[in-house]
Amino acid sequence: MSFNYSLRCLLIVGALLVFAGSAAAQSDLGPQKNSTSSSSQLNLTATAESALQLDISTASSGATVTGATGNSSTGVFSLDFGNVNGLGLGAPATGVSVAVQAGGALYTSPVSLTPRYSGFSTSSASVSVLLDGTAGNAAGRSATREGAAAASVAAPSTTVPNIFTSSASNGTAITRYVGVFVSNANGASAVNGALSSRLIYQITVP
Repeated sequence: MSFNYSLRCLLIVGALLVFAGSAAAQSDLGPQKNSTSSSSQLNLTATAESALQLDISTASSGATVTGATGNSSTGVFSLDFGNVNGLGLGAPATGVSVAVQAGGALYTSPVSLTPRYSGFSTSSASVSVLLDGTAGNAAGRSATREGAAAASVAAPSTTVPNIFTSSASNGTAITRYVGVFVSNANGASAVNGALSSRLIYQITVP
């Protein structure tokens, strides 16, 4: 008798013993009479869902972004540029950079966008940005800038979302730059007082 044949026999016998043990364990299922054991089964079920969110947080060397991330997120975040003016004088909020340009001063800060998603058949997502056309005030919306770098921020659209990436990975942060441009004009075009606006970043997983 060969070694391989003997091994196969042992494996078959072992499998039969396991099957017999399982059958024996189930033979006392439910209430029993004149028995020393009774078994009950617990069948587990769940419905797995897809899930996604987009966290916005403080970027390295950037201004502070407030708002809860992760499981505590509400999807609402804020960033305050501090005191700004059309001449670029003084000190804005920590992490805010200022560049004096023709016609005024541009204040910018990097922010970190982290897409999070699971349960999808694809491993890449799209992220877009849109300026809310009604939130904040007119001066704030007019001053708002957004882009991939501080030097290239531009006024975002209020009607057509700018899809700036279609290959965002789950959990991988994306750096974007937000800003406000403060005009140095006087008279009827003077910019003074509170500026407020809302950028809407959206993640889409096909």
